[in-house]
Amino acid sequence: MPTRIGVPFLSRRRDNPSDPAAALGSSPTRLSPLSHGLDETAEGSPALLKKSNASPARAGLSRFSPHRSSDNADAPAGLYLATPHATATASSTRPAVFQPRRPWRKLLYIKQEYPDDYVDDTFLMELQKNANVRMYDYSTVVVQTTVITQHLSSIMIFISVFINLYRGSLAGRTLVWCSSISTVLGFVFWDILNMYLRTPEQRIVRLNLIKGALLFALLLFGLSPILRTLTEDTSRDTIWAMTVIFFGVNLAFHDYSTGNLTNIRFPGSVSLNAAVLASVLLASQLNSNLSVFAFLSFALKWFALFPIFRRYLKRISDAASMATTMALALMATALFMYINKAVALLHIFSSLFITFVCPLWLIWVQRYKNEIHGPWDEARPIVHRYFH
Repeated sequence: MPTRIGVPFLSRRRDNPSDPAAALGSSPTRLSPLSHGLDETAEGSPALLKKSNASPARAGLSRFSPHRSSDNADAPAGLYLATPHATATASSTRPAVFQPRRPWRKLLYIKQEYPDDYVDDTFLMELQKNANVRMYDYSTVVVQTTVITQHLSSIMIFISVFINLYRGSLAGRTLVWCSSISTVLGFVFWDILNMYLRTPEQRIVRLNLIKGALLFALLLFGLSPILRTLTEDTSRDTIWAMTVIFFGVNLAFHDYSTGNLTNIRFPGSVSLNAAVLASVLLASQLNSNLSVFAFLSFALKWFALFPIFRRYLKRISDAASMATTMALALMATALFMYINKAVALLHIFSSLFITFVCPLWLIWVQRYKNEIHGPWDEARPIVHRYFH
C-alpha cells in the first residue's frame, strides 16, 4: 500500500465508512509533498497532528488547499488547510480581469479615480522660467532715471528760493517777474513744438487755461494776508519737520511716467497736494504779503506745470531730457553752494548715484531674478475687444 501524507484522524475516517464525518468527503484526497524539506509521514502519524493547531473535529471538515486561510495561520510551511466554503467556491470563481484606470485629466469638475492633489508626469513640462523678465541696457536705464534726478533737483531749487526769500536776499517782486516770464516762455516753446498739431479746439483749451490761471492768481493775491498769518501759533521746529515730511511724500508719490501730458491723476495728485501744503507752511514764515503771493504762485507753476513740461521733453527727445537734467542739477548745486556746501555736495553725490550707479546695481541684481510660471497659476481670461 502506498505511503500517504496526511493527518491520522483523516485516514481513520476514510477507512471507516460508518463515520459521519468521513462521509463528507466523496473521495480520498491525495496530498502533494510538503515543501521546505518536510519528510513524508505515514498514515496515522501523530507528529503532524501535534504541529497543527486545528482540532480533530474541525480538521475532519477540511480539505487541503494550496492557499493559506486565516484559520490555518499556524500550519506548517507548505501545508495549508482549506475550509469547505473555500472548496465550494473555488470552482465557481473566475480570474479577476485587470481594468486600467482612465488617464488623468486636469479637470476639477468631474469625478476621477485620482486624489485631488494628484499630478501626472507632464505637470512640470509647462514650467517656464523668467518668461516675463526684461533684460535692461545700461544706457536706457540711465536715461530713464533722469526723471528722478530732475524732480529731486527741482525740490532743491524750490527750497533754495524760499531760503533766499526768508533771508531777504531775493525780493518778492523779482520772483513774480521771473516766474511769469518763464511761464510765458514755456507756453511759447510748447506752441512751437506743437505747431503742426494746432487746431481750433486746442486754442479754446489754451484760452480757458489762461483765464483760469488769471482768476486763480487774483484769488491767491487776495488770500495772501490770511495765509501769511496761518501758522503764527505754531513753532518753527514743527513747521520745518512737517515741511520735510510733505516733501518726502511729494518725492515718493510723484508721477514719473511720461504718458500723462494733459492732466494730473493719482498718485500724482497726492504728490501735488503734499507740495502745496509744504509751500503754504513755508509761505506762512515770510514777512510780506507780496512775498507770500510770489512764493505760492511760483510753487503752483513749479509743481503743477513744470513736471508736465518735463514729461513732454522726455517724450520727444532723450537728449533734451538729459540736458534739462544737467541744467537743473547744476542750478540746484549753485544755489545751495552759498547756503550750505555740505547739502550741495550731498545733492551732487545723490544725483550721480541715482543716475549712474543705480542702473548698474539694477542690471547686476537682474541676473539673480528667478520668476517661474506653470499650470498652477490662476487662469487669465482673454477679453476680445471689437471696435466698430
